Amino acid sequence: MKPQARLMIADSEHDADMLYASGMFVPDAFVAVALNVAGTWQWHGLFSALEFDRAKQESAFHQLHPAAVWDEAARQQGWKVTGLVAQAMAFLHAHDCRDIEVPGHFSLHYADTMRQHGFRISATTGSFFPERICKTTREVEELAHAEQLTRQSMTEAERFLAACRIGNDGLLYHPETDDVVYARDVRKVIECWLIGEGAMPAHTIVACGAEGADPHCVGHGVIRAHTPIIIDIFPRLMRSGYWGDMTRTYVRGKASEAVKRQYQAVKEAQAIGLEMLGEGIDGQHIHQRIQQHFDTAGFITGTRDGRQCGFFHGTGHGVGLEIHEAPRISRRSCLLQAGHVVTVEPGLYYAETGGVRLEDLCLITSSGHRNLTCHPCELEIG
Repeated sequence: MKPQARLMIADSEHDADMLYASGMFVPDAFVAVALNVAGTWQWHGLFSALEFDRAKQESAFHQLHPAAVWDEAARQQGWKVTGLVAQAMAFLHAHDCRDIEVPGHFSLHYADTMRQHGFRISATTGSFFPERICKTTREVEELAHAEQLTRQSMTEAERFLAACRIGNDGLLYHPETDDVVYARDVRKVIECWLIGEGAMPAHTIVACGAEGADPHCVGHGVIRAHTPIIIDIFPRLMRSGYWGDMTRTYVRGKASEAVKRQYQAVKEAQAIGLEMLGEGIDGQHIHQRIQQHFDTAGFITGTRDGRQCGFFHGTGHGVGLEIHEAPRISRRSCLLQAGHVVTVEPGLYYAETGGVRLEDLCLITSSGHRNLTCHPCELEIG
């Protein structure tokens, strides 16, 4: 049967659909219910006294309800269950809704409790808001602002690395304290700047040498001269929840010929990907073309000494209220549409040379794409 209502019980700090529906950050879980009115979903938010007045000013819900009213309604039903699931059941019962659709990650305990009280629960296989995949003008503005801050924080990292002294031991030394520079020192420069500008960093990657051969290693060790350093920055705007995402690879000093060849291959691969972006293009074809480029250039993907090497991740992913969301540019077919915001981030990873990755964030348009990153790709910082 078709659902009579949709239900979410989550906080909007971490649940993108709840943030999309509510339009406001709420740190604690609360209840949101969509009722089908003449074929249109109208969302209702059930808020505690702590959040109710703020919700009247900030929320995007069609209607707001004090959660305490539905706590009392549940008690009057004689249900032994209390809390958020009781509020949800009381609201649904009052609106004569028994067939309920919930997100795929909905709590099993909540679902079992509702079934025990006569509700029929089904789970959606995707987002309640498939329209999230194509960004509105306002969303593009938020993403562009997030990427602008990301780009500026990358410039701060470049300046810091340029100011560091290269020691006779091949290590970098802090320009102010003359202490050995670690990944955390570069990360501090990036993240303190971002926080001051209203963006919250999340596990910023500063991975030097062998650490960079693991694409999602955040980096912990010392920063060495003449060695590739992957810097991947992906902050979230505190005001709206939209993300930025960009990666550059640097060498402070002089890169080896092997690293230069690896970098040039990645730079050419990214140029191929960017050139192919456009409405109606299958992301799978972009990924395959980049893989062919690496193979032709002699950078083989496979397993070496028990570790993955070469180009072994996807070419790109969507960015919005989640840092990784649909669509994907990967081995699987996926047609790009105007309004998609995606990364293009090919990379090569080898234990002996380290990693190289370059990442830009782009808006797909009817005539191609708009690059939201627009930041230089220069390997060496002299």
